[in-house]
Amino acid sequence: MKTFGAIFKLFILLFSVLLISQSICAQKKSNSEKQALFIYNFFKFVNWSNYDELKSFNVGVLGDDKNLVFDELVNISKQEKAKGLPIKVKRLKNLSQLDDIQLLYFDKSANLKFDKIYSAIGSKHILLVSKGYPYGKSMINFVMDEDKVQYELNETKCELAGLKASKVLTIVAVKSEKEWNGILNKFENLVNNTDEETVEISTKELDKVVKEQKRLLNEIGINSKKIELQKEQLKTQQEKLNAQQKELSLKENQLLETEKKIETKQKTIIAQLDEINKHQVNLNVLNENVKIKAQELIVQQELLENETRHLIEVQKEYKKIENVLKTKELVVGLQGQRINDQGNEIVSKSDKIEEQKSIIWLSILFLSVVSTLGIMAYRSYRVKKASNILISQQKGEIEQQHYILEEQHSEITDSMNYAKRIQEAILPPMLLINRHLPDSFVLYQPKDIVAGDFYWMERVGDTVIFAAADCTGHGVPGAMVSVVCHNAMNRAVREFKLIEPHHILDKTRDIVVETFEQGGEEVRDGMDIALCTLNTKTNKLIFSGANNGLYLIRKGELIQYKPDKQPIGKYDDAKPFTKHDINLEKEDVIYTFSDGYADQFGGPKGKKFMYKKFRNLLIENHQKPMSEQHQILINTFENWRGKLEQVDDVCLIGLRI
Repeated sequence: MKTFGAIFKLFILLFSVLLISQSICAQKKSNSEKQALFIYNFFKFVNWSNYDELKSFNVGVLGDDKNLVFDELVNISKQEKAKGLPIKVKRLKNLSQLDDIQLLYFDKSANLKFDKIYSAIGSKHILLVSKGYPYGKSMINFVMDEDKVQYELNETKCELAGLKASKVLTIVAVKSEKEWNGILNKFENLVNNTDEETVEISTKELDKVVKEQKRLLNEIGINSKKIELQKEQLKTQQEKLNAQQKELSLKENQLLETEKKIETKQKTIIAQLDEINKHQVNLNVLNENVKIKAQELIVQQELLENETRHLIEVQKEYKKIENVLKTKELVVGLQGQRINDQGNEIVSKSDKIEEQKSIIWLSILFLSVVSTLGIMAYRSYRVKKASNILISQQKGEIEQQHYILEEQHSEITDSMNYAKRIQEAILPPMLLINRHLPDSFVLYQPKDIVAGDFYWMERVGDTVIFAAADCTGHGVPGAMVSVVCHNAMNRAVREFKLIEPHHILDKTRDIVVETFEQGGEEVRDGMDIALCTLNTKTNKLIFSGANNGLYLIRKGELIQYKPDKQPIGKYDDAKPFTKHDINLEKEDVIYTFSDGYADQFGGPKGKKFMYKKFRNLLIENHQKPMSEQHQILINTFENWRGKLEQVDDVCLIGLRI
């Protein structure tokens, strides 16, 4: 501090020497020459805030009817520079020519008023130097007392113009009107002294100043060496500090890499757990199908057992009939023998012929009945045998078809799981969504393994583009349409450089229609979508929708923005999409969605959830954290669905400003 104090004292002393030297050398100079020299020194001891933009110091002169100061300034500008920049002197006609001026000099003959001068200066960095004006009006104001030059300095007005006067100028300048008047009186008394006495006194003072200057220069030299040594020590310490900072940065980078690896592994584990859960769901579904098939087989087995019991009863009946037939055959044999005996007696017993004929006819009839029953029993036996063979064949065919179905189901499931991975690859990762929309959530719940719904995001500069889309159908057909529509949106933004939602939807529709027309058949599949762009700096949101709208909840009130009633795809009465400009406020919450949530059947009566209930659910929970809202929406959906099948894909995006 002592060193800087000595330097500051030396600086003031040097400026004082300069002023004294100029005063001594200028004893015989004119007042105009003295003013010009002072103006030249003002360039040295005043700092312009726009100095780095200047190529020269320009001086404008108003008044000075005889060009006395003007000519002296021109002479100085030809020989000297100010702070390394050339000096240019210009004669001005009026205050409208101040565009490239850094210092404006004027005297009483200019007949200017200060309110007009400051109005003309405006925000320009111009130093006002006047002569003969009242105290406190100008920035620097000369007052001449015969051969003496004094000035007042108004620091406040200088700072308002972006100018900083050196402390040297402040110390030398007159600081009050009272002091100014006292100096004027002092100079009036000194006027009576001769020029030779003044020169003699000033010369003695100058010798003292020079000796003091040499002493201070010696001290500055010694202190400068100490400062250089301290600078070297500081440089060494700075190098050590830089090395430590580099080592710390390296360790921080290693720590960040480790954290990223851990985060990646955690995501991999979560993805694997999700995959396991999905496989478990598929396995449960397969087990349910197997149980159903097993129940069908049990029913068929019961039918076969019933049929078997019936056949056993038929067999028992057949055995009874067979025993009866054997008995009847014995009877017939006995009767035949009896007939033979009676034939021998025919001649003698002619009177009994008629009676025997009746017995014979009755026997023939009995034999016919027994034969018929035997034939029926035989046919029943053959039917039973054929039924057993048919049942055995059908059982084998069912088992073969069950095996084929299991193989086909496995292949289809593997293909759909692979298609799911492809579809998930084109969806924006949650890490990217959380980076661009930190206070948000995405509820995405496909009906099947693959989905027709999808969510989409792109960033262009300060603008984030995001959408919730619902393609025609669900499952594999919906997923195929979603790939076409997703690619069309990417092309609209990346290839055609579109950023406003209505233009993106118009171009996406053209691309989708063109793609489907290449096959030669008319395809009316397409997409419903709610598309938004959000400027993250201005919080301005632009919305356009194709059959899907947008909800804005502000201070507990839900505002609906309706979409155009037309899809992205072939449509007979297609029109340009509408643009909705929305200036968002702090704590506003917006939701975009497909129709899957509101269309879900469930509840105690198995009815649709409906949009009114959906809006009330959003209003009730909009002030809660977005992650908690996400879980509430999932739980509400599952509780409403119960054991009923999910009817459609669900996609919902929530965002708080």
